[in-house]
Amino acid sequence: RHWAAVERRLPGYTCCLQRARPARRLKLVAFVLLIVSLMEHLLSIISVVYYDFCPRRSDPVESYLHGTSAQLFEVFPYSNWLAWLGKIQNVLLTFGWSYMDIFLMMLGMGLSEMLARLNRSLEQQVRQPMPEAYWTWSRTLYRSIVELIREVDDA
Repeated sequence: RHWAAVERRLPGYTCCLQRARPARRLKLVAFVLLIVSLMEHLLSIISVVYYDFCPRRSDPVESYLHGTSAQLFEVFPYSNWLAWLGKIQNVLLTFGWSYMDIFLMMLGMGLSEMLARLNRSLEQQVRQPMPEAYWTWSRTLYRSIVELIREVDDA
């Protein structure tokens, strides 16, 4: 609610392209980071399979699954379905962590866009005589954005 209240007070965008730019940047960052996360995960799988110097089983897939889900097999006897369940859990957790990183980056990008909008508004007024009320409004809006940043940081 606080975010929406601050955003409503911000100066509007001058054109549709300016309004779409932050959304495109957010989508691009999310896409690139998810692709990089997927590549990192696939490369880690390849490195584990390739450098498995002491295979635990004769089947390389079974050896890989046994090695990557070893914590499960300290408690339960090895079974393929449990190994695959452990691998699925590993993939979901990996992308959950990546999602959290991306989410935090997007929050930061959204907050910086608020400051950029205020800055663009101020740049339009350069060398123009403005009433004191305008500068009071600008300063109050800047303080609101800073307070929102602190609130998000605390959360």
